[in-house]
Formats: sequence, C-alpha cells, structure tokens
Amino acid sequence: MNPNLIALLIDAWRTFRREADLLLRIAGALVFLPAFAVQLLCDPLPALPTERDERAMQVWLDAVSAWGQGNAFWYVAADLLGMIGLAAVALMLLDRRGPSVRDALADVGRRLPRFILANLLVAIPVGLGLWVFILPGLYLQARLIAAIPALAAEPGLSAARAVRRSWGMTATHGWAILGAIVALFLLQWLIVSPLLPAETWLRTPGHENPFVIALVAALLAAASTVYNLALLLLGVVAYRRWASIGT
Repeated sequence: MNPNLIALLIDAWRTFRREADLLLRIAGALVFLPAFAVQLLCDPLPALPTERDERAMQVWLDAVSAWGQGNAFWYVAADLLGMIGLAAVALMLLDRRGPSVRDALADVGRRLPRFILANLLVAIPVGLGLWVFILPGLYLQARLIAAIPALAAEPGLSAARAVRRSWGMTATHGWAILGAIVALFLLQWLIVSPLLPAETWLRTPGHENPFVIALVAALLAAASTVYNLALLLLGVVAYRRWASIGT
C-alpha cells in the first residue's frame, strides 16, 4: 500500500479520536437523524428496470416523477442539513479561533450559498463519474475532497476558487487519496449491499415489520453518515498537509 495512503487514513482516524465527542454530536444531530428520518418515512427511489428498452425506461421515468412529487423535498432537506453539519465540522476543525458549535453553525449560515454551490460543483462531476464508471467518480472525489475544508478555513474564498484550490493541492497526491477513498467506499459497500435488498423485501406486502424496517433504516443512515464524515476528515487532513500547494 502507498505509505501516503496509510498516513492519510491514520491521520483521519486520529482526528476522529481526538474530536470524537464533538464530531458525533454534530454528525448525529445534523447528518444521521435527517438521513434516518428520510430512510424511515419516505418511499425509496424506484429501482432501475432490469430491461432497458424505451417503454420500460419511460415507465421508470414516470415512476420517478411521481416519487419526486411526494418525496424529493424531504431528501433535499435532509441533504441540506447534512451539508450544514459537515461544513460546521470542517470549520470547527480548521478555524484557529476555536469557534463554538453555535458560532460555527452561524458562520456556515452566513456563507450558506457558497457552501451549497461548492457542494454542487463537487457532487455533479463526482455523480456523473460514478454513473459512467465508479473509478472516475472516485478519482474526481479524491481531487475535489479538500474543497469544503478550503472554503471553511478561508472565509474569503468563493466556491469556484475552493474547488480550484482542492484540484491544485491534490495534484501530486491524488492517487494516495483515491486509495483511501476506495478503501472507505468498499467498506461502506460491504455494509450497505445486504441492507438495501433487505429493506426492499421488508417493504413488500406480507413482510412488513416496523421494528426491523427501523433497524435497517438506522443502519443505512449510520453507514452513510460514517462514510460522509470519513470523507470530510480525509479532506481536512489533505487540506492541513497540502494547503500551500493549491495557492
């Protein structure tokens, strides 16, 4: 394994252990709970059809449209709260003034449009890369992983400049970061892959069990929370190590 990969994972783990109480309180309230509520109370996105002919895809698109009318707002709201929570975590880890949770959330609120735009500038190319083929998406994630930490640490940055800063500072170390992300992605996949079909099965008529559905929803939300928090910590570590490169 690349020594830089190991060092990144160790640094991220040390950061988590050092700030575990703070991280778990913020991530629990603003990342896990909204994701859990959405998993538990909203309908899941309709699955892609096994047959990809024109008629099947049109039926699927109609189903997605109907799903969006009833559920999309809650998913967007949960994602927004999660983004605010992770941005506040980045700010508290990188701001030398040592802001309180309230001050960090207020600062994120004042700069919310920039954080939203930066997240979109990262999420869109990463999502397209994951859709085309998984590795390109993960590589883009590695190159853009320090955008939110850069925006949190440098109040004067615009969203576009934060993305460019991340791209510049990860140019030399992108493959090490990619290795760390792949490790986290595979770990998440091993946890989530049996849970998704189990959730689908539990929601079919005749198999409903509210307690088990809630347990599976909690595990899915917890896996998502841990993965996103781990990505943020990798971004914080990358920013601390290589911020001067991206200037």
